[in-house]
Amino acid sequence: MLPELFQIGPLTLHTYGLMVALGILAGISLAEYLNRKQGGEPGQVVDVALLIVLFGLAGSRVLFVMINIGYFRDNPLEAVMIWKGGLVFFGGLLGGIVGVLLAIRIHRLPTWRTLDVMAAGMAIGHALGRLGCFSAGCCYGRISEVPWAVVFTDPRCLATDVLGESVHPTQLYSFLFLAALTGFLVWTFFRRSFDGQITVLYVGLYSLFRFAVEFFRGDLRGSVS
Repeated sequence: MLPELFQIGPLTLHTYGLMVALGILAGISLAEYLNRKQGGEPGQVVDVALLIVLFGLAGSRVLFVMINIGYFRDNPLEAVMIWKGGLVFFGGLLGGIVGVLLAIRIHRLPTWRTLDVMAAGMAIGHALGRLGCFSAGCCYGRISEVPWAVVFTDPRCLATDVLGESVHPTQLYSFLFLAALTGFLVWTFFRRSFDGQITVLYVGLYSLFRFAVEFFRGDLRGSVS
């Protein structure tokens, strides 16, 4: 819808990159709040979050490049341009898990309790990231005539295959679900029966939603062959 906010000379502020950055900040802030509420040391989450962000971004981008390897063979420099869009959640999840487990080992933190704190933060960060997807035009939906369908018209967006067509706003479906999931996870966090419950709920519920929303996705995923 609005892939670029503004451009000053060679500097371009991409909406996708801005929303990913805001998502990271929101996720860290929420995780820090929850960590303090359960008696954690102030600033402890930041150390964990840095490794999660680094490994998560790397994992999500690597998987995106692998899926679209044909394009990146011809445009290798664009493989690192994550601010333009192109992150795969499950690649980021795997990378993030590696990052958080490494951080837990380094700082000797309680494993499941730390994962619960970070899971809630990841949910809100993921939600804001989906607004970035909507702005960039990636992860778009199938052609549809539903009343709430959207039309991408900006040739700079990533939805070039459906420009001018009415499509399901699958990015907004994801945003709404993840925003609601964040609220549910925070509510449950203070009522959880065991450490690890929030992590299980986050992964399980999002996986179910992702399975459902795939029926409405229409974006090209490329090939890893």
